[in-house]
Amino acid sequence: MRLVIATCSVDYAGRLTAHLPLAKRLLVVKGDGSLLVHSDGGSFKPLNWMSPP
Repeated sequence: MRLVIATCSVDYAGRLTAHLPLAKRLLVVKGDGSLLVHSDGGSFKPLNWMSPP
């Protein structure tokens, strides 16, 4: 598992599309290839997540 704190925006296109504007985020890259994007506001659930291929 990798934890990255960064100021970034998110654009995702897959089964659905999503856009998160530029902000400070916690990115969690799991060993199975999943990526979770959390807000800086202390929310429990991720704002966006991408399952492994």
